[in-house]
Amino acid sequence: MEKRTTEKWQSLLKITTNELLKDNIEKSPNTDQLYEILDLNAEQLTYYIEEAIIENPFIEIDYALETRVSTIKNANYQHIENEVERNSPGMAQSLIMFLFEQIMMYRHTPIRDVMVRLVDYLDEKGYLPYSYQELATKLNEDDILVLDAMTLFKQLEPAGVGAYDLQECLMLQTEQDSHAPNIAYLLLEEYFDLVSKQDIESIHQVSGLSNEEIEASLNYFHSLRPVPAAVFDKADKVNLIPDVSVRYNQDEIELRYNRQYYPRIIFNQKYYDEMALQNDTQLFEYITAHRQNFQALAYNLRVREQLVLAAVKALVLAQKDYLMEIKNEKRPYLIKDLARDLDIPEALAHLVVTNKNLEIKFGIIPLTDLINVTHHQGRGGLNTVNIKEIMANIIENSPQELSDNEIVAQLAAKKIIMSEQLVADYRKALE
Repeated sequence: MEKRTTEKWQSLLKITTNELLKDNIEKSPNTDQLYEILDLNAEQLTYYIEEAIIENPFIEIDYALETRVSTIKNANYQHIENEVERNSPGMAQSLIMFLFEQIMMYRHTPIRDVMVRLVDYLDEKGYLPYSYQELATKLNEDDILVLDAMTLFKQLEPAGVGAYDLQECLMLQTEQDSHAPNIAYLLLEEYFDLVSKQDIESIHQVSGLSNEEIEASLNYFHSLRPVPAAVFDKADKVNLIPDVSVRYNQDEIELRYNRQYYPRIIFNQKYYDEMALQNDTQLFEYITAHRQNFQALAYNLRVREQLVLAAVKALVLAQKDYLMEIKNEKRPYLIKDLARDLDIPEALAHLVVTNKNLEIKFGIIPLTDLINVTHHQGRGGLNTVNIKEIMANIIENSPQELSDNEIVAQLAAKKIIMSEQLVADYRKALE
């Protein structure tokens, strides 16, 4: 087994440029595979590779994860957790809180109030599986008011949230993505059943579109997220493995991709050469196909690394003052901002930050913790921080302990509409 080389720290200026990154993505010999491995963590990637190469006798795995992960001491995690929480006052704790933070960007109107109440009707996937008439009845509000609120709600992040079903979820993501193929939305809207079956020939027959156009869209759909709420599925902090580490050298920021926590694939060239010496056409085709399989997987793993580093670069630069402890607050920065900065589809940006962790000065945090709107003030001058302050004052100034419902009522008197569940989440964040 080859000895793993020591990883070097890279200046942010040396990270792959957006132009080269886009070119590398487009040149992937297996785009479906690239999308599949993007949102996997180190352990999941190991399992994926084992499955992918189970029938390939020429690929070996260097199980670095087994020997390297043990170097992260669990004893440090209580300290890390305390530091992260103390230094992350604006961290969105859940999908509900993240949505509320975005809704508060709108000026105070009846539509905004209804948007807040819609959060309570999301299912575990992040869908709103009701018609606007059904929700109007449940909320005892005017049909058109609820329809307007739902329309705005479905523009929030993560893309696809508030969809009625899977079809609308994918349509919302496609509609909001400027990189989506031109015919992608049409295929989802008109031929969803055939798209679900990956039936290219039938789609071609009924639509008149070329097979190449259809296949490009089907490949694109693999990058979309069928469960918007999954972005906020967070692992226990004791299991966090840092994909990338960041450190500061005076005014320069440097990153290191921690390959030591990832499996590495190795091609058994000696065995391949022995097989190639056999004068057998079928055998040669067999070993050639397996070599191409290895090359595709190795290429996609490299592109995955480039994408993760590029995403971390964008996030670290966006939150530089916070991470360097110059400011106590994070800068408002959303998935759409990351996609814009990397010039990649939003769906791809979602995949890149999911299940990835960053080692910083005061601990290890999920990359999604740097996706933030907390300190951005809405049109009414409110943001999540001063809403927390208002809630804290209500609790502190009350002569007796208040229930969540009583806090909801007092906030409503201040024209801040929140559900009991949301109040409960914020009370936990205040503790």
